[in-house]
Parts: sequence; structure tokens; C-alpha cells
Amino acid sequence: MRKIISKQSLLLLSIILIGGVFRFYRLTDFPVQLNHDEISQLYDAISIAETGKDVYGNFMPTIFPSVNDFKSPFYTYITSLFYLFLGNKEVIIKLPGVIFGWLTIIAVYFFVLKLFKNWRIAICASFFTAISPFEIFFSRKSFENVAGIFFMLFGFASLLAYIDKKSNTRMLYIGFLFLAIATYTYFSHAILIPFLLFSFVLIYREHFLNNVKRVLLPVLVLGVLLVPLVLIIITNPGARYRSKTVFITQDVNLERNIEYSKSENYLTSFLLKNKAILDFSFNRYLEQFNVDFIFANGLDFTGERLLNQGLLLLIQLPLFVLGLIYLIRLNGFKQAKMFILAWILLGMLPSGLTFESHSPHRSIMVFTMLNIICAVGFYWFIQITKKSKRFFYPLICLFALALIFNFMYFIHMYFVNFPFERSQHIQYPFKQVALYAWSQYQNFDSIIFDPQFGDFEPKIGAGAYYYFAYYGQMPPDKFQKEYRLGDKPREVLFDKFSIREVYWLTDKDLKNTLVIASPWSVREKDIEDKNKIIKRFFFYNGKLAFYAIKL
Repeated sequence: MRKIISKQSLLLLSIILIGGVFRFYRLTDFPVQLNHDEISQLYDAISIAETGKDVYGNFMPTIFPSVNDFKSPFYTYITSLFYLFLGNKEVIIKLPGVIFGWLTIIAVYFFVLKLFKNWRIAICASFFTAISPFEIFFSRKSFENVAGIFFMLFGFASLLAYIDKKSNTRMLYIGFLFLAIATYTYFSHAILIPFLLFSFVLIYREHFLNNVKRVLLPVLVLGVLLVPLVLIIITNPGARYRSKTVFITQDVNLERNIEYSKSENYLTSFLLKNKAILDFSFNRYLEQFNVDFIFANGLDFTGERLLNQGLLLLIQLPLFVLGLIYLIRLNGFKQAKMFILAWILLGMLPSGLTFESHSPHRSIMVFTMLNIICAVGFYWFIQITKKSKRFFYPLICLFALALIFNFMYFIHMYFVNFPFERSQHIQYPFKQVALYAWSQYQNFDSIIFDPQFGDFEPKIGAGAYYYFAYYGQMPPDKFQKEYRLGDKPREVLFDKFSIREVYWLTDKDLKNTLVIASPWSVREKDIEDKNKIIKRFFFYNGKLAFYAIKL
């Protein structure tokens, strides 16, 4: 027994260390720059730590308006704690995500151990969690969802532990506590986790119905823990606004379908409209299970998309098929299999019902479960090949080589191709623009920045004022007092800065002003005196992004 425990502990420790290397290696350098979500959360976290208010002056908000996308509060508040302990460093916005992503390796192990009662499958699941592209990618990008998955896994692992030992109600309290925390980490979790918990109780109902008295108090505690969340959702207009703006009805293709379904008869128009929404939603939901999306190019669909890289490694596809076959054939474990199915079907709803064709960051919990199924497949693969001593080692070596090659491809795409070809998607070089503008602060009466930019087509970089406030080390209380909206298109004003659209026909006559704009806003041929261009800024791939014009 000691030998077995020692072996599995050593394997788990090795996997945890491997997972840590891929999550922490050059964390300050890759991704090459903070995107608008990260910079806004970072500056809001500093503002909360120093003043108790966000940048707009809202005291201890339950939802952060941020760049009008209304972020859940968990990640910002936990980042403020890192700020208090570690000081003002860019990396503190990444640390919560990367730490929870790292701890998820352990959470997966214990969850699978309780679900299947097989430490070998649990070890395999933790291994695939350690090396999966989506796990590494999202952990290093400070997504709130990563923290939620950690709490979900430990929460349900605790409930499974309670079912194993019904007399231990402490595990029931711990499970409900972890699940309650998970609902506060991410908007979709606030809806998904109660439904998933209901499914869990329904699937394992005999363990709860036969112990109603023992279960009642922990359930009441869970209800109390969720009351503030319910009040936030009901009373905070930001929560409703976010839900409305990301819902599938905002999809332009669906809008077109609805337009085509209009009829002069109100009832007919109403029925056709809802049919169009249901049809479109159902097809969108099914698209989330596309094999190419999951194993070949899923990360292409993220805002910071990688090129031709799946959410899981391609080599995991045959393991996934093996895992499905094994689970279908597996005697017993009916409840575990039903729970896995409920986890996947429910977990894909947020991505399937949003205006984006694919939103993998909203469905990380599903890919975590797919990793677990791949682990089951790998476990069965080992069991099958063990029967033939002649082919066991060649097959294992062949698989190991394919896995290493597949993983190294992902590493190359992440550290080389991704920053080179997708730098604009993380608003590179907004940091360099902000730093340069502050270096010229004393030389001009006003500084104008137009965040319209792009490599192949123009887009508006969100939250530009966050970059200027943070990299200018502007005290949050000062920014709160000075922030205001201007009269010009998309104008934000503070100090001597104006973040707005540049209209060159009139702006060219301004005096003692620094204008920073992209070729999309000001064509170089329209700048009569080229000597007025005193600085050029480039994307990571070397293409021109902005130039600074001295007026």
C-alpha cells in the first residue's frame, strides 16, 4: 500500500511541476502585452486597493463597468489583494489566473479520483490538464473562468466524498462552500452551477433523499451564500445589460433571419421570429461540438486567437474516442456517466447562446471534462496494449513521440507565431504609445490619441484611457476626479489627454498638441510636413501601427 501511495504521489508531484513550468515560464513576457481586459482590471484593482472605489468612483462595486462590458468582481478584488502584498507590477493581474490554473491540475486529480475511484485515471487526467493548450493559454491570460473551474472541481469532489461517506457532513459543507464561491467568479457560472448542482442532486438523489435531515442545514447555508448573488443579478442594471449585449440575439446573421421572418400578421410574425431564434440557437449550440473546433482550430476563435491550434491536442482525438467507447461499455458508474453528460451539455450553453460563433473561454469547464474523457481513453489504451508485450513499448513510444511533437507545435505557435501574427488582438503597441505620450507630457498643452487601429482592417481599441492612466502611474483618486466624457466622437478626457476620434481636416490646425493616430485615422500623404511625424509605433510583426504628430 505504501508503495502504491508513494508512486501515485510522485507521479502527481511531477505532473504538477510540469504544469507549473508551462504556466509560469516567462509569464511577464508572454503574452507580449496586457490586453484591454487585463489593463482595465489591473487599474480598477489598484483603485479599489487605494481608494475603495473603481475608476468611475463607484464604492466597492458588485459589478465593474470597466469598458462598458460589466465584469464580474471576483478577479478584480483578488488582484487588489495581490497588489497590497506585491505592489504595483503588471504580473499581478496574471497571477490569480495562473495560480488557479495551476491548482486546477490538483483539483482535476481529486475530482476524477472521487468520480471513478481509480487513481490511474486521475493521474492521466491531471497530466492532460497540465499540458492541454486551452489550460495553458487561458491560465496565462487571466480569465476569471479559470478560477471558477478550480472551485467547481473541488466543490463536486467534496460532494462525491460525502456520498462515499454519508456520515461526514463536513464534506457537504465544504462542497457547497466551494460551489458558492464558484458562482461569484464568472457570469455564466452564476447560472450554470445551480443547474449543474441540481442535476448532481437529481442523479445521486437516493444519497440525499435518504438523509434529508442531515442535508437540510447545509442546503440552507448554500442558499444564504447565494442570496447576495441573486440580489446582484436582480438589482444591478449592469448584470442585465451584459446579459443582453452578449446574448445570441445580437448576432447579425440572426438579426437578418428575424428580419426575413417578419409578417404583417402579428401572431405569425411572433411565431416565425421565435422559430428563427430557436433554430439558430440550436444550430449554434451544436456547432460548439465540432471536432475541428475542439481538436484542430478552436483557439483560432478566441479574441487572442492562435493559428490552427485546437483547444485540446490533436493527438487526444483518438484517446477521446477510446474514452467514450470505454465509458459506454463500462459496467456500473451509471451515475458518474450521467453527471459527465450533464456537465458537458450544460457547460456548452454559454458559448452556444452568445452572439459570437464560438466563445471557448465561456466553456472551459466542458474542455476540462473532455480532457478527463481523454484520460479514460488513455487508461484503456494502456490496458489494451499491456496485453501484448511485443507491441506495448513500441506503441507507447510512438504515442509519446506524437504527443511531444503535437505539444511542441503548440508551444511554437504560442511563443512565436501568436505574438507575431496576432499582436493587434492584444492591442499592441498601446503600452508603448502610453509610455511615449507621458514622456512628452511637459512638451505639449494637450495630447490626443485616436485608438482606431488595425493591421488588416480598422477597429477601435477598447479601454485606451486605462493604458494611459496605468502607465502614467496616475493616482486612481486623481483619475476618478478628472475622468469625463467629451463632446467629440467617443471622447474621454482627463488631465491634458483626450482619447477620441481624430478629424484631421480640423485637428491639423491645433497648436502645441501631440496627436497620436494610425494610418486609418490620418493618412500619411495628408500630413504636408513629414517632419511633424516625430515617432512611429509598430505592431509586433513590424507593420506600422501609429505615428505621433507634433502640431
